[in-house]
Amino acid sequence: MGFAWPVLDAILATQKCQVSVRILQKTNFHGTIVKRAIYAYLFVIMFALPGCFGNGGGGTDEVFGCMDSDATNFNPNANRDDSSCEYINTNSADLTATVHFAEEFGRIAPIHGVNNGPLIRNVWEIEDCQQIWYSSNYTEEYNKMQIPSSRTHGEGPGDMNRIWIHSDEDGVPVYEGYDPLNLSNYNFTETDQRVQATMATTHTSVYWRMGYSKAFPAYQNCFDWRSPPDNFTVYAQAAVQVLKHYRQGWNNGFYFDSFDVVEVWNEPYLSDWWSGTADEYFELYHAVNSAVTNEFGDEIDVVAAITLGDGTDGFSHRFMELAQQNNEPIDAVYLHLYRINPSQTTYIFTHETESIGVFMSQYGYSESTPVYITEWNRNIPIYAHSPASQAYLTSVLTIYNDLWEGNVGNSSYDVSTLRMAHFFAARSFFWEENGRIKPPGITWSVYGEMVVNTPIRLQNEGSFPSDSIDSNEFNILAGKSENGSQIGVLLSRYVDENASQPNSFSAFSDTVNLSVDGLDVSCDYTWKHWGMVNNNSEPWQLIAEGNFSGSTLELSNFEMNQRSFHYVQLKSNSACQ
Repeated sequence: MGFAWPVLDAILATQKCQVSVRILQKTNFHGTIVKRAIYAYLFVIMFALPGCFGNGGGGTDEVFGCMDSDATNFNPNANRDDSSCEYINTNSADLTATVHFAEEFGRIAPIHGVNNGPLIRNVWEIEDCQQIWYSSNYTEEYNKMQIPSSRTHGEGPGDMNRIWIHSDEDGVPVYEGYDPLNLSNYNFTETDQRVQATMATTHTSVYWRMGYSKAFPAYQNCFDWRSPPDNFTVYAQAAVQVLKHYRQGWNNGFYFDSFDVVEVWNEPYLSDWWSGTADEYFELYHAVNSAVTNEFGDEIDVVAAITLGDGTDGFSHRFMELAQQNNEPIDAVYLHLYRINPSQTTYIFTHETESIGVFMSQYGYSESTPVYITEWNRNIPIYAHSPASQAYLTSVLTIYNDLWEGNVGNSSYDVSTLRMAHFFAARSFFWEENGRIKPPGITWSVYGEMVVNTPIRLQNEGSFPSDSIDSNEFNILAGKSENGSQIGVLLSRYVDENASQPNSFSAFSDTVNLSVDGLDVSCDYTWKHWGMVNNNSEPWQLIAEGNFSGSTLELSNFEMNQRSFHYVQLKSNSACQ
């Protein structure tokens, strides 16, 4: 790495400083003459030793620290290496995972929502400056994955400008002067197809992101939809009519009770999505919130945008100031989380001074205000899409179980405010154009299997988080069926050296010992063990299988790549009792 010379320079500079200090200590007891000599000496060494007293030639003071950018404690401000660099340990490890069949710990959280519905793609492109789908129907796949919620975002259908028919010559919707109760002002054809496909699934509800698609300035030749609506009152009533269409049958509509969330605009704190002010965003939220609440009471969550700690949080502070001043009720808030390592997900929920709960309480709102994570993935733009990066996704899903509001009292943390999370995004991450499943689709299939077949969460031991921006963590999620005849164990190992966010498998594998104790000895189980392995064509493979009876299942000394996840399933033909 070329560190020898900087280290040598640092040692020499340190030695010089030490010598000068020792000389001063030895001469300190002398008289006036010696003091004058000391002053003269100091005058000389101020020029001779800039590393001790600063650079008298107008340069900067020397800053000692680790200068290797590959180190975990890299100091970007250092200009003198002090040999303190530390590196994450990527050596193979011995890991132990213990699952207690008899110790229940809440539920496996149905928290694996997605952006986009089951009408996803053969081709994905921009048409009339909007992203659109071309009738590839994955309703059955959504059923198998037990996807609980789909957010209408980035797909065209569901956008207000695809429903409301009026716009100016620049393609910007116009509401001023139009009656929102007039049926002819709406075109629901496209969105109806999208919503019907979603509601045809067994478990998926619609989370409505109210607003427009991303266009200008991301696409320079497209319309600029970032400006606030020209009439907040009409816009808000139009939103109510859309809800009535899907909940009350208005305008030849439907009766979907689970169409029950309205997100007021996507990322208004970013100029790519909103050219207005925080004050205008509050006005919009207030108008929509009031109109929806007047019509539906507490049947629908009206969700406000919040961002923290990313340089744009001044927007959210101003929004909350106005909310507090006007006694605005807030049903829920939403966040977008793109993080480097899985355990960073907990920060915004659990930090003592910088969490979303603390932020809400600063303005008089409950620390328990429900939270939607409406977009999440690994850090932009290094999304988790490869087989090796699926350990990131399974780790985060495991962590969400402890943050989910349904696991209050059964959590490793004191915070359980997460209502739903939406992965970004099903449209391009789950299936190839030929229908072949992609790695994130495999992850959702495995997690959905646990949600539907092993929903009772079990206590476990052996996991550990990462406490730095680098990741060296091991996460365990285990569940059993209602009658105890089936067990599922999800193991996620994610090691990320130096925050590199790797998409390839590690050169290291760990040795893992898994035990499931407290089993019913009257049961005869079959077990199967799958894992993400380093195989480009077939990364998800059955590793081993067998039969078992007894109180403790032990799978010993199997290898697990340090960027992979494994899944172990036990099945019995009956409840064994």
